[in-house]
Order: sequence, then C-alpha cells, then structure tokens
Amino acid sequence: MTYAFYRFLAFVIRAMPRALAHWIGLRLCDAAYFLHRRARAAVEENLRTVWAHEGLQPSDDHAAGCARKTFQYFGKYAADFIRFREMPPDRLRRFVSVAGLSEVEKLRATGRGGILLTLHYGNWELGGAVFPALGFKVHAVVQPVASPPMERIYTFFRRQRGMDVIPLARASTGIVRALRRGDLVAMVGDRDFTGTGLPHDFMGRPAVLPHGAAWFAHKLGVPILFGAVRREPDDTYALRLAPLINPEEYPTEAAIQDRLVALMEQTIHSDPCQWFTFYPFWRTTPAASKQPDP
Repeated sequence: MTYAFYRFLAFVIRAMPRALAHWIGLRLCDAAYFLHRRARAAVEENLRTVWAHEGLQPSDDHAAGCARKTFQYFGKYAADFIRFREMPPDRLRRFVSVAGLSEVEKLRATGRGGILLTLHYGNWELGGAVFPALGFKVHAVVQPVASPPMERIYTFFRRQRGMDVIPLARASTGIVRALRRGDLVAMVGDRDFTGTGLPHDFMGRPAVLPHGAAWFAHKLGVPILFGAVRREPDDTYALRLAPLINPEEYPTEAAIQDRLVALMEQTIHSDPCQWFTFYPFWRTTPAASKQPDP
C-alpha cells in the first residue's frame, strides 16, 4: 500500500468519534486473535510466565481471556496512536493523569540531558509525547518497520507530537549528541532489536534485554526517568513515573540495569494484559524478537 493510502486511512480514523475508532480497532484485533494462532499462543505463554513470577497459577479461561484482552488493548492503542497527533497542555490534562511530576522537575533541575525509559506497555508512544508538552526536547530511538510507507507515517506522527527520531542504525551517535545538548532520549527496555543485549533474570527466567539506557547513564553520567502509560478503565491514560535514577547513586552499570529490570517487572505485574509481546519472549533469540506486532 502507498504512503498516500495510509495518510488517507489516518485521516478517516481521525475524523471518526474516538469510540468508533476504538470499536474498529477492537474488531480488527479480535480477528487477529482468532486468526494468528502462534501469536495468540505466544501471548498466553508470556502471561503465564508473568503470573508464575508472582506465584499465580491461572485458570485456562483466565489465561485465554487475558490474552484476548491483550489483542484488544493493542487495537485501542493503534487507534489512539493515529488519533493523538500533537499533545498540547490542554489535551494532556484532558486525557493523561500523571503521577510523579516532582520527578520531572528533579530531572529539569539537573540541567543535563536525560534518558526516558519505558517498555511496550499501555501506550508507550503517548508517554514520549507528554514531555514536549512539558517543555522538553525529546528524541525517540526507533527500529524502523519493514514497510517504508508505514515508517514514513510513524515518523510523521512522532514529529507531530514534538519528537525527533533517531533510527536504531545510527543510535549511538544520535544519542550522544542529543544528551550532550541537554535533550531527552526516549528508549524502550524490554526488547532487544540489535542483537547486542545481555542476559538477565526477568520474571524468574533468563532473557536477553537491551542495556543501552544503563550503559549511557553510567558512561555519560545522565539520569534515567522510568515511566509507563497505562490505559485506565475509562479509556483515559495514567503516566506513572518512578523516582529519578541518578547514576552517581549506583556503583556499576549492572546495578542500574538491575533497577530498571525491577521497574519493568513491577509495571507489567500491575496489568499484564497491557504488555504487548506477540512472540515467545523467553524462547526467542534476539533476532527473532524483531517480529512485527499484529
């Protein structure tokens, strides 16, 4: 499909009432749930690992129901990704509750650049859009999708939200330049797209996780602000920010990574159905984790 077609489709979705856009997203991802057997099985397997980590043995109905809800949540996320272009302060106050604004002010007070870390949870793209609305310059590190027209759409949407894009292939140079200018760099910490991740215990099982955020924080002395945007029952969002991670308070890069992994685990446990991993997370090689979402 062409770039013009995707732009037209985005225009149509933005013209719809939000409830209708959500309904369409739900129906499409419900179909994906029933048609993509491997993705469905992978989501359920991942959920069972998350629950086992907290000592829960789910019933079969509960596991299947939560797996289906994961697909449905993703449908709503996709609709909102298209609909939420810029995020000016008035729209931010309307749709996004924020817990931990004091941590934002601590980050601002450092006068340095910083890393925003999140994971593929809730509406991670919306989280990055919050900070331009608060007066920060944000650069998002992204793995381009296979379809060039779709990648142009994603880049267009991110720039509308006030974010610049750093392609993963040129990430190191782009990240260093942005941080030295005092800007923020947004990254995700739950998926190794480069094949350079390191093994770490995650939910009680070994997994390969990216360590770039911890590495840059340790080497350049910049703070990390971890946060996640969770969808609430009324379809608003809540951005929850953890206490600012100052690298001076951690003796090693590994200690910073341990803290980040703990925060990701805590976030996923708060609502496992909003963690979007449509492949067998603990059974794939780093290269296999590049599989696209449905």
